Amino acid sequence: MRVSAPASKPGIATWAARPVPSARDDGRMLLNRFLFKLVCLLWSFDRAHFYRDLADALARKVGIRDFLERAASNARILDDGTSLRMIQAMSARLAGGQGHLLSELVQGIAPAADQLLLQAVDDAGADKAEALTMCASAVEFQQRALKVMAYQLLVPVVAIPIVGALCFITSQIISGIAASGTPDSIWTGYNGLVRWLADSINDYAAAIGVATAIAVAATVYWLPRWTGSLRLKIESWPGLSLYRDYNAAVVLSALAMMIRSGKTMREALEALRAASRPWLRWHLNRIITSLEDNPTEYITAFGRGLMPPAVRARLASLLDSAKSFADALVVLGTTEIDRLEKRVYLSASTVNWTLTGFFVAIAVVLSIGTMTIASALSREGDPSAKLMQRAQQQQAQ
Repeated sequence: MRVSAPASKPGIATWAARPVPSARDDGRMLLNRFLFKLVCLLWSFDRAHFYRDLADALARKVGIRDFLERAASNARILDDGTSLRMIQAMSARLAGGQGHLLSELVQGIAPAADQLLLQAVDDAGADKAEALTMCASAVEFQQRALKVMAYQLLVPVVAIPIVGALCFITSQIISGIAASGTPDSIWTGYNGLVRWLADSINDYAAAIGVATAIAVAATVYWLPRWTGSLRLKIESWPGLSLYRDYNAAVVLSALAMMIRSGKTMREALEALRAASRPWLRWHLNRIITSLEDNPTEYITAFGRGLMPPAVRARLASLLDSAKSFADALVVLGTTEIDRLEKRVYLSASTVNWTLTGFFVAIAVVLSIGTMTIASALSREGDPSAKLMQRAQQQQAQ
């Protein structure tokens, strides 16, 4: 009788035969993931064009699979490697049994902010093509608003370090002149103010730089998180008003798109609230709560802090001729886009000039100070100027 060898524990042989991932494999995976995210970012700038092409295909009764095949072929013809990579990723997802919903098809490829809009497209039923066109319009509006903010904020980002360096150099020159044994009579009036300002910059330059960096970081961190009554009171300040106006414009365009796609006002507000960050969630919750207490007081509900006064006034005007508040909201979020963009532009310009103007004003004060100090030094060294000064003093006595 043959005695068989004891069977090994199940799974051990398989586990032993399985290759152990090396650090090189892990690094390659991380690199591929990073490159894929980078391609997704590049593609996101042109995603509205993709949505419009897909809407046109749906209107012509072309299936998504056929559309992706044609889009991949066109990307090869145009030598558009970015679009080709994204379309191949969508095609692979569709071939794997996923992506039958548009929100699933581009999940992880398009920005997360598009998910709400695409979910509304998925819920639009037979009107998917029209809803997708509106989704593309909403995305284009958000991109234009972001470009406006980026352009306006680029000026202080570039100008402030340059102006700050010039202020520091000028302060060094002024403090050097003061330390060289000049008479105290020079440092009176405006020159005394300039000397104090220069000395303050020299003594606290590092602290000012660190404090500025901390203030910027704290502002960026707390803008989407800080809520409460104090936030409402200072919401119109530069920086805070820009954040509010941009989010209000995005909310209006998204609400208009979702309502026209078939969602009710309450469904659209709740969908936005569920996907929002703390500050916007708090504002949307205030709107929803107000509508629960007073279902017909729409202007009051939307006037609780999120919508700027100018936007609320326009919304009230549209309500005079609209069949319902939802219709007025759709008009404001679609045909009145120019008004919303101008509001964002005005807020961004205010932030730009406030930040840049503060540092430029300091630089101007120091620059004028160098001229007045040089003039005072020249008079101090001129004998005839001294005689005239003494004569004026004697006449005054």
